[in-house]
Amino acid sequence: MSTTTRLWHASALMLLCACNRNTPRAHGEATTARAATSPAQAPSPTRLISLPVSAYLPSLALDGDDVYLLTPKAGYRLTAGKPPEKIDLELGNGSVLAESGIVYWSKGAIWNAAKHGNSVWRLASVPKQPEYLVTSGVGIAWFDRVDDGTYRIQSLSGGKVRVLTTQKDDISALHMIHEWVFYVRRAKDNTWRIGRVHVTGGEPVYTDSRSGPTPSQLTGTEHVAYYDMDKSEIHQLTTDLKSENLWARDFVCSPIVEAKHIFCARVEGLFELPADNHVPKPLTFGRRDTITLLRANSKHVVWIVDLGANQLAVDTLPVE
Repeated sequence: MSTTTRLWHASALMLLCACNRNTPRAHGEATTARAATSPAQAPSPTRLISLPVSAYLPSLALDGDDVYLLTPKAGYRLTAGKPPEKIDLELGNGSVLAESGIVYWSKGAIWNAAKHGNSVWRLASVPKQPEYLVTSGVGIAWFDRVDDGTYRIQSLSGGKVRVLTTQKDDISALHMIHEWVFYVRRAKDNTWRIGRVHVTGGEPVYTDSRSGPTPSQLTGTEHVAYYDMDKSEIHQLTTDLKSENLWARDFVCSPIVEAKHIFCARVEGLFELPADNHVPKPLTFGRRDTITLLRANSKHVVWIVDLGANQLAVDTLPVE
């Protein structure tokens, strides 16, 4: 992701926090959030690393019990109870962890580095630097802007680079689930839609148009989840984009990540909304940390904390 985009996200995050602090909530939301877990029951997060790096530039990924923090100047393999392992690679902005290793753009090409960084190989020639990369088990995708300002989504699958779609409209929030690439497309009239295109190409399909701020993120492992900033609602879409469920209302959730359960960063701390009842459960207490990025799997939830100017930390908790 470009530095400009990161800074915009940072401003949006701070605005969200301010709105969350000053907006009254429904009584039911506050009651259920307090009742789900008490401070005495909640485990304390484990701090995996602190670094003199902006909290808005790195990528974050989980690989079983291992956490990968991918900064522009180096990668770090983090495991609770062990010292951080530094991976000496110039990763730039927007790198991503794939099944095969760390995927990043450098010097006019996309590269793949082994997860320990001991070998690197070229995947494809890509002259234009991507805004950021996304991946799933079947491919890699990214978007960029060509010289006339047109947005372009491309993929790398089966060793072939493909242009999936080009749009004059703004494109953001790229995400992959299996063989599908999802994104948010904002039209000139300020309406927006969520789109889907296959990693090998084809005609994109879209949801109906909506108004208001666009979702800053799309997330999900089997469904597409996102936070509607305008309505303070969490929504979940089927991957064919034909059916949508309301997961929670009147609940600020940014950043958001879904891995069966949904995890939300708020001014009050980190919350989990379980898949079986969607009742918010606070995971951290008395911590007014600004969380800039969340990731989760079936074992752990992990996040980046903004500690101040060019200072970050990575914290984690087990998932029950």
